[in-house]
Amino acid sequence: MKSLLVLLFPVYLFSQEQCFDDGEKHYPAGDSFSPTSEMTEFILMNNPKHIKYKENKGNISYEQDETSDEYSPMPQDQKMPEHNNPFTAFQTYFQNQFRYIRFQQAGKSLYAVAVNQFGQWLLEIKDRKPKAYYIGFSKNTYINHIQKDGFIKNNILFLDGSFIGIKKGIRFDESTAVKDFLTFEINLDDIKKDSDGDGYNDLFENLIFLNPNSRDTDGDGISDFEDLNPLHASEKNRFTELFENIIEPESSGDHHATRDHYSFEIYESDCRFFQKIHPENTRVLIFSGTKAYQLKNKSNASVFGTFYGRIKKGPDEATFYIPYFKRSSGGKIIAEYKNGKWSLVEDQEYKI
Repeated sequence: MKSLLVLLFPVYLFSQEQCFDDGEKHYPAGDSFSPTSEMTEFILMNNPKHIKYKENKGNISYEQDETSDEYSPMPQDQKMPEHNNPFTAFQTYFQNQFRYIRFQQAGKSLYAVAVNQFGQWLLEIKDRKPKAYYIGFSKNTYINHIQKDGFIKNNILFLDGSFIGIKKGIRFDESTAVKDFLTFEINLDDIKKDSDGDGYNDLFENLIFLNPNSRDTDGDGISDFEDLNPLHASEKNRFTELFENIIEPESSGDHHATRDHYSFEIYESDCRFFQKIHPENTRVLIFSGTKAYQLKNKSNASVFGTFYGRIKKGPDEATFYIPYFKRSSGGKIIAEYKNGKWSLVEDQEYKI
């Protein structure tokens, strides 16, 4: 059996040092808010260059807005029949990919400020064509749930909010305003820039490590916008099939992978078997530990789902154990390969 495995998988089994257990425990990239991240000077210095801000004492405070439970998406003077309701229009094109903060009609375009797992976006519907532009705020930027009417003027996006300091706690993070009563100003040309014309703006591609100057980052012949695994070209072997079997049942029933281009299942793993999966029903981003560390330090949203550790071989050549870690629990997948198929059992009592 062992010699057969060598013949079938000579490259995979002996070149995947990041995939198989070496006897040590392997953990996901930890949260890494350094002490300097609490300093106002550091927070201001790390504000993205395309985002300007000014003080506006007419705004509500961070604490006031944070305690409000509801968004204010529909200005009172824009109430309209259901068939012409902006919420209905955006739901038609974007389904359940976003939560909406505010709507506005501007010329021939209908705009919405919205939020998803990555942070804040500007959505546009023009001539029945939908576009979504990631705005690119830092992790220390808080955008109010309650926004003023007319957030787009003269090709500028205006959003109220604050800069906040984040202190890591044992169970919960603590956030406090370090610069309050702000209005952020962003030129629409900056956030609409899509250098490769693939459908994702440059700010979003830079966030998730896609190449903003290539429509096909991984070179597999599928554009980033359509690719269900845009960071890694897919391969086909029994270990990629193993990870496909693990993650496909996790996919959310609220989303349709080939239609919903802005909703991803997020994973962290250094194993190239996992990175090179070919999902059919799930749109994925699989980050190495290094990139996960970088993303957690620059994103203002909590984007991570599950970390999968290295594969540990069982007492025979057919059984494998894969540790995983989610926000509040750990466990392992017990995988058995027989007759060309994988059978999986999840052991939630195991802690990595």
